[in-house]
Amino acid sequence: MTAVDLNTAPDALNNDQQLPFSQLNTGAGTTILFIHGAFVDRGDWDLVTLHLPDYHILLPDLPGHGEANTIKPFSTPLAAKLLTTTIRRHANNGKAHVVGLSLGAYVALRLAVDYPDVVDELFISGIKVLPPMSRFAPHGLWLEQRIENALPRSFVRWLMDGTDIRPADLSRSTVALCKEVLDTITFADTDSIWPSPWPARTLIVAAGKAGIVPSSDHPADAVKLREIGRQLNCETVAYTHPQMRHPWNRQDPKLFADTARAWFEHDAMPEGFTELRVR
Repeated sequence: MTAVDLNTAPDALNNDQQLPFSQLNTGAGTTILFIHGAFVDRGDWDLVTLHLPDYHILLPDLPGHGEANTIKPFSTPLAAKLLTTTIRRHANNGKAHVVGLSLGAYVALRLAVDYPDVVDELFISGIKVLPPMSRFAPHGLWLEQRIENALPRSFVRWLMDGTDIRPADLSRSTVALCKEVLDTITFADTDSIWPSPWPARTLIVAAGKAGIVPSSDHPADAVKLREIGRQLNCETVAYTHPQMRHPWNRQDPKLFADTARAWFEHDAMPEGFTELRVR
């Protein structure tokens, strides 16, 4: 791994509101932008990026998260707008492959729809569209974060097949942020909220492992997104992996990195993946 820079970008969070970020392998050619999930930060990618030393990597914090916690409120339009600035200013040739996990997948889609000129190819995982919830749901999610943090990490790893779940920063996991996150992912009541078609060639992955902890994704949502994406790019595909859980970047980071590499280099998918079919 070369030219590693793990410091916050010097122009982050200035008057025109830019996201703090880290970058790795600044001497490499092609850029990959990684977008993290809810209640974590850019450090959630540390186990994955070790396996991609030949890519220039951008690791931003989303609004309301990490060092961007003062940029509020979180929304996918705001996140996409700010990420566009990051890509245009810091990605090689002003364009990047984009990887988004969980909440980051929703942001990645918004980025690909609204700013297609900065997105080369897309790899998203963890789309789990939820039905509308009660007004008390953010309080339930707030409480859930605290219960999860109280559990011993060894017990969490046992429940999640060794997945290295990082504790959430509870000082930043507010009820307001919980509501903003839920507002992003609870829209199954109407087709009008699904994204418009986007032109980027896209890999959509739905994790397939549930068990004691309900940590699988929604394959039907992945298929629906695939059909939307194929309206502008017939190479968009959807896959599942029966042994991977929702946060599989922490469960099998090498497989996650190998999957990104295979997709962006137009190679065959790693062993274990199955393409999702329309039922």
